[in-house]
Amino acid sequence: MVAGMTHRNLRIFAAAGVAAFALGGCASVSHLREMASSPCRHDATVTLYFETGADSVTDIGNQIVAATAQRLRTCKVIEIRLLGLADATGSPQANLDLSKRRADNVLAAFVKAGLPVPKYTLVAAGDKGAVNAQGATEPVRRRVNVVVELQH
Repeated sequence: MVAGMTHRNLRIFAAAGVAAFALGGCASVSHLREMASSPCRHDATVTLYFETGADSVTDIGNQIVAATAQRLRTCKVIEIRLLGLADATGSPQANLDLSKRRADNVLAAFVKAGLPVPKYTLVAAGDKGAVNAQGATEPVRRRVNVVVELQH
């Protein structure tokens, strides 16, 4: 959990992040309508965050996976690309293993949600890049970035 945040605050923070992600880069309401009515026109990008040291997909993460799978149910999935990341807490090998387990669990969540996975690429980066120029660790690295490539 992010220091100083309760589970409720973390959920609100995550929900706000999902909303900001959904709206980010959209030029207009009509563009949002176009994306909603034609979900297969653009590859889907999703980011799922994790608790410190955890590899289990959170409840919010499972909701995001289910909503993404539902939105893409009529699309032809070409490939799912997953990048598992970890912060700099712990040893580099432990973080590499953790980032791989996170990506594996996100892939399993997409399969469980019914998204076809004909091909996937899974990359575990561990804690590479998890420390900023000032030497501070980056907690937002506790995530898996997912790109669902669709046939357009």
